[in-house]
Amino acid sequence: MKSALLAVAWNSDNWTFDALESHYGTLVRYLDLEDQGMVLGRGCGTPSMTKHTQYPQRAYELGKQL
Repeated sequence: MKSALLAVAWNSDNWTFDALESHYGTLVRYLDLEDQGMVLGRGCGTPSMTKHTQYPQRAYELGKQL
């Protein structure tokens, strides 16, 4: 089975998704999934903030690959 991670957070610090990435990696290994990638939207606290970033396009491109 395949897996992908899409997540957003208000915080834009580099460490924002460290724990989530680590846990996701553990789940992928434990469940023997095929990781297809991640889109981690830092600084996306509201839909209007997110709309003006590259993250919606990156999520779209990732979804096209699945």
